[in-house]
Amino acid sequence: MMESRPHHEHDAAASSAPDTSPTFRALLIGVDFYFPNRLPNGASYATLRGCVNDIRRVEEMLKARITGPLEITKLVARDAGAGRPAGPGSAWPTYANMQAALDGLLARSRPGDQVYIHYSGHGGRVRTKFPDLKGPDGYDETLVPTDIGEASTRNLRDVHLAYYVDALTTKNQATVTVVLDSCHSGGATRGIDVAPRCATGARAGVDPTLDTTERPTDGVASEDELRAAWRRLAGTGVTARAAATSWLPASSDYVLLAACRDIESALEASVEGAPRGGVMTAAFLDALAQLRADQTWKTVHERVLAWVHSRYPQQTPQLLGRGERQVLGVELRPVAHTVTILDIDAPKQRVKLRAGHATGTALGSRFGLYRAGTTDFTEADKRVGAATVTEVMATQSWAALDEVTTIDAVELGAPARLEDVGSLALQHAVNLVRRDDLPPGLDQDRALSAVRAAIETRGRGFLEIHGRGTPDYQVAVNSGGQYEIWDPSGTPMPNVGAVDVGAPEAAEQVVDRLMHILRYQTVMKLNNPSSGIEDALRVELRAPPPEWSPGDWIGGGTVIEPSGDAYVVKPDTHVFVRVLNGTDRKVNIAAIDLGDDWSIAAIEPPGPSFGSYTPVDARKDVWFALRTSLSGGRTSALDVIKIFATTDDADFWWLLHPSIERPITRSAMARGTAARDALFRLREALDADQNTARSARVESSPGSDWTARQIRIRTS
Repeated sequence: MMESRPHHEHDAAASSAPDTSPTFRALLIGVDFYFPNRLPNGASYATLRGCVNDIRRVEEMLKARITGPLEITKLVARDAGAGRPAGPGSAWPTYANMQAALDGLLARSRPGDQVYIHYSGHGGRVRTKFPDLKGPDGYDETLVPTDIGEASTRNLRDVHLAYYVDALTTKNQATVTVVLDSCHSGGATRGIDVAPRCATGARAGVDPTLDTTERPTDGVASEDELRAAWRRLAGTGVTARAAATSWLPASSDYVLLAACRDIESALEASVEGAPRGGVMTAAFLDALAQLRADQTWKTVHERVLAWVHSRYPQQTPQLLGRGERQVLGVELRPVAHTVTILDIDAPKQRVKLRAGHATGTALGSRFGLYRAGTTDFTEADKRVGAATVTEVMATQSWAALDEVTTIDAVELGAPARLEDVGSLALQHAVNLVRRDDLPPGLDQDRALSAVRAAIETRGRGFLEIHGRGTPDYQVAVNSGGQYEIWDPSGTPMPNVGAVDVGAPEAAEQVVDRLMHILRYQTVMKLNNPSSGIEDALRVELRAPPPEWSPGDWIGGGTVIEPSGDAYVVKPDTHVFVRVLNGTDRKVNIAAIDLGDDWSIAAIEPPGPSFGSYTPVDARKDVWFALRTSLSGGRTSALDVIKIFATTDDADFWWLLHPSIERPITRSAMARGTAARDALFRLREALDADQNTARSARVESSPGSDWTARQIRIRTS
């Protein structure tokens, strides 16, 4: 039924290049369609809807940004609604085709080549064949092929993937990057248009994602070769757990970006009107779209983490390997966020743009319209108006002109520039969940109607009732007669207490908490893709010298390395933060702490009475100390330390607010300076009496640059 030869698509540049030229070789695997299957625990791998979209978008990104010879091999299973994937069997991601494609990479790659592997689909777990590597109760993580329903089909195990990565790096001397948008843990979701990429539907009381089907265990190499490859990657002969993911042993020979921790779900959804796809892949592509040609994986991971956690707090992307390595291992062609005006529809006051689903354009995207021939988009007199996308097609879109743009000023063939890059969404959709598993005495319809009314009166245009796609938040009533706030997947927001439906102004409290969360997440997402100083701002976390005590000079100590997605520190411990200004000019530094209780506190300066920021001269640094603690019987806590650097006068104290138990819906601090920087414009937007904008732009303006870096500290 299945053919074993993979389908290849080669970029024209690769076809014309000599065989000896360093080549960027990509293997892209996307599995939406799964043949009928059932695991012994009752679970199954359901057909997905966003994995092939992931691969299409990644392919478009590679073709747009890789400057040298490019070879792309694709294996995709799109659900055609005919009981089988679309396209020829040679292009399906069966186990045989996946193995053959990896064998092909191994056969073709040469020293100096870049190898990029991207997998979007279900992940799973099986009992390990290697207890000496993973312990007596260890598991092998798996990538699940489309034909997993056949008992004779093998899983592609992590030890198999490690074998290929080891061979590519040590024997072929290629540089390897692996991106896995899948998971091997988690379960069903309660979200709209949200699904986990793992098995679901297991019987109660059993491991929900463990596949105990008797399958062939031979495969890509002998057990001794697989064991040796795993140990070589680990470097010490044992599996290093430097991150909360066990897809591969920690090693400096490759870079792995994984969708989540072992105990979490990797989700797919439709975010902000974009086509459905993996949440992590969407964040990854968003980060790449904002980066210049020579960014590092560490920078990408910072942005991916912020993007994902601001929407799905229960999913934590992981980075393993050489975080300081250049993204994709090569210099990338700069992204031009400009497209061409293809048509002008005067009667309907709209324009057709060369931008569509293939380029990630979403409904509501806003484009600035410019005079023909414009190349410097900072010249205000070249901008003739703006248009908002109302209809998205495969490669083109229709966009409606705003009220102040005259149709006569728009020119055919002129450039339009995407203005959503560097912008933050201001309008958030709330889904009111009517459950069918509550006691009959609970009047949830009345309770949810009260929230709907409160959104109308207190949401100020920032909150709206969900219409289509994936909502930003969900509100439900639990069996105890309390309101709960859920994330888009249906998981209660962490550290957000329930509100009794019968409490005074309960619905209003819920809406105020939603507004509080919205403001917090907006600050979490703050970054400036157009910054010219980001690369020159370095942040280190250090352990103080043994003899140091509070009140002593802050400096020195030992650099602490992150463990996966965060720095791990014991409670009641002091740590130093060092911020180095690597630019040739003075910058102003401020640091805030985003606590996991939804509070934002000042760190440096320690409060408004100490000034709005700390000036740091060129090539100099600033140090400050933090003390970790746990309260209320908690065993762990997560703090995100966000460091801002500006070249102009700026005020950050309006960002501060208390925990979710004392929600605020507007800025709590008066403005301390007269500067009208990008962050001030954001404050004005968030404090508006009635919001009508979909997004707010926070890019640098001429003469006023700024950037933000962040580190995560887990106290446990």
